[in-house]
Amino acid sequence: MTDKSKTCSHESSSRTIVREARLDDDEKICDLILRNSVVGGISSTMDCKPSFFNAIEVEGFMHRVAVAESNHQIVGVVSMSKRKVIINEISTDIGYIGSLRIDSSFRSTTILARLIHITKKWHHEGFGVQYYLSAIPYGNISARNIMTSGRAGLPTSTDMGILYNAAIPIFKRRVPSPPNGIQVVRGGAVGAARIAEFLNRTGKEKQLFPVYTADDIMAEGGILRGLHLDDFYVALDGNHILGVSACWDQLPFRRMLITGYPWYLRCLKYVSAPLARFWNMAPIPNPGEPLRNVFASCIAVKENNKQIFELLLNTLLHHLHNKGKAFLVVGLMEADPLMPVLNKYFHIPARTFIDVASWDGPDVLSKLKGRIPYIELGGL
Repeated sequence: MTDKSKTCSHESSSRTIVREARLDDDEKICDLILRNSVVGGISSTMDCKPSFFNAIEVEGFMHRVAVAESNHQIVGVVSMSKRKVIINEISTDIGYIGSLRIDSSFRSTTILARLIHITKKWHHEGFGVQYYLSAIPYGNISARNIMTSGRAGLPTSTDMGILYNAAIPIFKRRVPSPPNGIQVVRGGAVGAARIAEFLNRTGKEKQLFPVYTADDIMAEGGILRGLHLDDFYVALDGNHILGVSACWDQLPFRRMLITGYPWYLRCLKYVSAPLARFWNMAPIPNPGEPLRNVFASCIAVKENNKQIFELLLNTLLHHLHNKGKAFLVVGLMEADPLMPVLNKYFHIPARTFIDVASWDGPDVLSKLKGRIPYIELGGL
């Protein structure tokens, strides 16, 4: 889709159009995202080469992408994906608005409004959802104020809380000692069907928990792209599943690159270098280098049992040693009952605003309150 009725002025007086992306835009979109950092406590950017369109598979099962083009260059992008989550114990389709980037020299133009306008157009053409999830780094207050303002055609928004991201350093750890009768096995010993059933049944306790199928777990691509059956770790009491977490390595198709550290992390990087060599840890990357992290994903623990969650995290951290990774990144909402476990670990924190918007007004948003959300960090 192309908005041919409007042009926007720019310093070079170039003509800018906003249109639906094509497959041959792939490389230019990757370049745009790479050269434009996301501001936060840690400034970062994303390298999604070889393919932006492959990288966003983890954001949902249906995608539309709009780009802003000026002089045959891509200077803006936004994606809109559909995903299936649990809302009030019912499987529900929602949207996710992500990958929003605008070249720094174009940020004073109307491109942001025009990119949002095209997502609104797609919604009214029948995207088929009431709710749209968005995630904005905690330090990027100006972007969040714009996105949640409800002005200029933007949807009404509600605050779902703060997603707390803990980057736990990976070093040699002792083999975890499970409680009597409990064992942790890899996913292949349990099977994709049982894992999916447990995730969906236990996930009903939390708002926005993703709905997974055995096919999602076994597929090469899709919403769990790069995640394999034996990347799942399952806590068992006899034959009963007590908890699940997966170790998701997305480095082959999208990598976070650090572009700037706050002063205290620059100091930590300096003092931690000799310790990293001593403990055979992957070092904290220099600016411009990829953060060699993996995500703790598909976190579901029966009755939010803290002991089982800690056992799963310790097992993941133990198995990750000597795999060339620097951090296990775990994401929980700040109000999650499992947060006290996460706070036991030394980690580098980051926070993300989680909002849900709707073009159908505030009444539908009120239905989301009352339950603590779970956000799949690897799907943002």
